[in-house]
Amino acid sequence: MATAAIKASATQAQSGMSSASTNTEASIGLQGIGSAVGGAAASGNVSTVDLSTGLQDPGQLAAAALAPSSGSVHQALRLSGASNAATSIPVGCVRRDPGTGSPTLTPPGPACAADTYLEVDYDNGDVVKVTWSETATSFDLKFEVTMGPWTGTNLHYTGNLNGNTATVGVSGSMQFSRSGSLVHVNADFSVTYVVSVSQGTNSTTVNISVSGTATDHIALVRAHENFGLGLENSTSGQTTTGTVRWNGGVGIDLLKADGVTTDHSVAFNVNATVTTQTTGTASTTTWSLNGDVEYDGAVAGNLVTKNNQVYVDWTDGMEDTFDPSVLAHQL
Repeated sequence: MATAAIKASATQAQSGMSSASTNTEASIGLQGIGSAVGGAAASGNVSTVDLSTGLQDPGQLAAAALAPSSGSVHQALRLSGASNAATSIPVGCVRRDPGTGSPTLTPPGPACAADTYLEVDYDNGDVVKVTWSETATSFDLKFEVTMGPWTGTNLHYTGNLNGNTATVGVSGSMQFSRSGSLVHVNADFSVTYVVSVSQGTNSTTVNISVSGTATDHIALVRAHENFGLGLENSTSGQTTTGTVRWNGGVGIDLLKADGVTTDHSVAFNVNATVTTQTTGTASTTTWSLNGDVEYDGAVAGNLVTKNNQVYVDWTDGMEDTFDPSVLAHQL
């Protein structure tokens, strides 16, 4: 039977699942940024690199990274069909030219110490080291932040491309701390995600599957992720329809104070579909979600949808609301 302690653990796990989901999606956003810079430098033209805003907050990166029109996803998949495969790792400093105001690539020398990597100098003071190599069907990216709120972030991505599908592995650490922000990140990753994009005349679909482990050292949770996320945007006449499908599971280890030992485990097994239709200024959203909540391997509650609201029906006969946005920013 679901006791008060079990419900409290489930609440803690929901918070941990939310942070793990956001951090994983933000890592996809950072990969898109690194790939874009590396590809631009390899092509010999960095004028299109956006240096104006620096690296966004984790939530903003997560929300933007997986949108069907996302430049991050498109860059990762090389949807342009043109590979700028470099014969050597691009090096130098990508910074704004004070004379022209455009991003330029300064070669290594007295004004730029980046002789084995790319240094990206953003207008707001963020500094990123990008080590990039690629072939027509694969890439290797190291993304390290040395100045700004993301300082300490050090992620290594390896990717293989097959048509409109990319399989990417990411490992390393993510750090974020900005004065005045309620969001702080101290997380480790060992995650693989597979991303595919298909485009029709009036629609774009992004499918992402995620597997692996993400550990949040602040929330003291370790997430075992094994889920799929599908996002589709389509237009018919004056109506735009957005559909998000989430299916799979996230197991959350609640860690003891040492940050390593598991105290208890909570698992969320979910199938969810959210459809939003917008015509002009009018918008309607429809939910469909089911699944269960496990505590230390036993079912403690079932997830149900009633009147477009999601609830947990606990095995003790009680009912609590459930916020599905913990699964993904898009829900």
